[in-house]
Amino acid sequence: MIRVGDEHLIEARGIGLSRGGHPLLADINLKLKRGEHWLIWGSSGAGKTSLARILAGLTEPSEGNMSFASSPPHAMLFQDPDSQLAAATVRDEISLGAREPSELPGAASVRARVDEALRRFNLLKFAHRNPHSLSGGEKRRLGLAALSVLGGEILILDEPELHLDESSWAECLGFLDEWRTQSPRLLLEISRDPARALVADGIILLRQGRLVAAGPPREVYQSNFSPDLPRVQEFEEQAAPQKTVTLPTSTTEVILSTQDLHLTLPGGQPLLSGLNLELHRGERVLLRGENGSGKSTLLLLLADLADPDSGKIERSPGLVTALALQDPERTFFAETVEDEIAFAPSRQGLTGDALTGRVNEAMAALGLPDNLRDRDPISLSAGEMRRLAMASLMAQAPDFLFLDEPTSGMDPENARVFAENLFASKSGFLWADCRPPAELESRFDRRYTLSGGKLAEVSS
Repeated sequence: MIRVGDEHLIEARGIGLSRGGHPLLADINLKLKRGEHWLIWGSSGAGKTSLARILAGLTEPSEGNMSFASSPPHAMLFQDPDSQLAAATVRDEISLGAREPSELPGAASVRARVDEALRRFNLLKFAHRNPHSLSGGEKRRLGLAALSVLGGEILILDEPELHLDESSWAECLGFLDEWRTQSPRLLLEISRDPARALVADGIILLRQGRLVAAGPPREVYQSNFSPDLPRVQEFEEQAAPQKTVTLPTSTTEVILSTQDLHLTLPGGQPLLSGLNLELHRGERVLLRGENGSGKSTLLLLLADLADPDSGKIERSPGLVTALALQDPERTFFAETVEDEIAFAPSRQGLTGDALTGRVNEAMAALGLPDNLRDRDPISLSAGEMRRLAMASLMAQAPDFLFLDEPTSGMDPENARVFAENLFASKSGFLWADCRPPAELESRFDRRYTLSGGKLAEVSS
């Protein structure tokens, strides 16, 4: 049940939620006020997004009561930016919210507010582009820009830092600070950025759909820390000892090479300009680049899923490659998690115990519990979907993997387990990321940056 007009801005009493017979949340009690900044923490599948949607008034709880001081739905940034896009151009997307009556005193005209949002989030050059044609990070900035023109009292963000390069994330943090200083507002964030715990008023901690703790960040962290939560060094008495790692090995055998690749976007904007690259069997390569630099497009070309305007790509005969996209849920087609993982190795000829063993190994390598085996892939949390996508690729035992921000959406422990299994595998891989995990940097054989359509190797 939802009621409007109670004393607190949001109050949840005994909230529960179930889907398809699976309990997602149970017995959640919260009171949230104007001016507060809360983080929602928890491992993959803990119920963070489900709780956020209920607090935004977008999902009706199965049990309990919700009270709001103003009518929902409130402004919420979803984890999947494409799911919120409704207009034909970037400008029109922002204008949709700007046309609503603003609660801000002395609010500017629609045109002025849209122009300011385009400028603030560095989207002016994309104003007439189709939103779906943007990169993942650019879509994330667009989502925040569209929310910035609203004047509501509540803003809920589901992992806003995903796919954003460091400079874009810093710009978005500036918007969040500005949004809260305009008037007392409630900010709720699902975030894996440890630095956000240093500026938040409190942490709401979920485990297996239940509220474990809700209180000051340092207190909640020190009393409830586990490896699946972000590490906040400032809340620890001493830094954890660094783990000794074995550097990966590779061969000098070139299995894929590009020569003078060129690609121009619709509208005439050059994306790749004379790009040259050699990949060797078994090597681990890191590719960094800002939002819109062309990382995802380059992976599509290397995986033979798109063609350049000009240039040549040569592959070794019989080379088996696999690509992990930024949005894994867009590639799922099977009815169960087990069938999704089993599909590719079964096409390779595995059957019976050999196929079952390959599925079990992949699930274990990505920390997917056995109780997910019969679940519909689309019913999983974002982090679980990401791990399923990785498991489906690793089950193929490819010669080379192309990975587009592979650990985005994973909690720290699952990301660590995935990275350890990935580096221990025989497959080589190209890991593209705007903000790769710092602890992995030294483990790559080579590191590149993509800028201005060209690659530059980074020396150790």
